[in-house]
Amino acid sequence: MTDHRSQVPVLPHRAPFRLLDRIVEATPERGVGVKLVSAGDPCVTPSGVLPAALVLEALAQCGGAYLNALGGDGTHGGLLAQIEGFASVAPVRVGDELRIEVRVVRRFRTATVLQGRALVDDRLCAEGRFVLVAGD
Repeated sequence: MTDHRSQVPVLPHRAPFRLLDRIVEATPERGVGVKLVSAGDPCVTPSGVLPAALVLEALAQCGGAYLNALGGDGTHGGLLAQIEGFASVAPVRVGDELRIEVRVVRRFRTATVLQGRALVDDRLCAEGRFVLVAGD
């Protein structure tokens, strides 16, 4: 699959809980998504920060969209089943363009282990491994 810019491939999420604006890269090596954090985003705290739990959710959504883009039929993404070593190291704030990068570590029959990281510019904001399992 070549690099491309597109809307988010099939995900079960809808506004306001869709935390990914678009996929900017989907190659066999990695997937990259973008979220623009705005003041009108209902997920942002009154102090203008996107909570770490929602940064993790954005990583998982990017992983699901990436797997769907690779698989092409909308069935490869899934449910967040496990989190391994997630660390939030810097805040994501209103006005930031959050870049989410994911790569497949290992695939099983119904589960995929992914490594992800979230960056603003070149500043690491969060990273960790997570497992997505195929949904019903």
